[in-house]
Amino acid sequence: MEEANKPQEISKPQSNEIKADKVKKPGLGSKIKEKFKQYRRVLTVARKPDKEEFLMSAKITSSGIVFLGLIGFIIFLIYYLILLIPGI
Repeated sequence: MEEANKPQEISKPQSNEIKADKVKKPGLGSKIKEKFKQYRRVLTVARKPDKEEFLMSAKITSSGIVFLGLIGFIIFLIYYLILLIPGI
């Protein structure tokens, strides 16, 4: 009966058991190497656009800039016209 009242000893894990549980994360150097590998892969696939493709992307970009400018100008005009109304 006295044996049942004794507290049980908790065994401590040995040092080699603790090391097995930890997963080693990749270091900063390996992360940088992986990024450079990705950049290198993109640069090897990339190519210089031909004239037609360049002109098409230039037209699309410039039309987007003009469109955003027009939206800004319209907002400015609405704001300016609201300020001209007396009593506001």
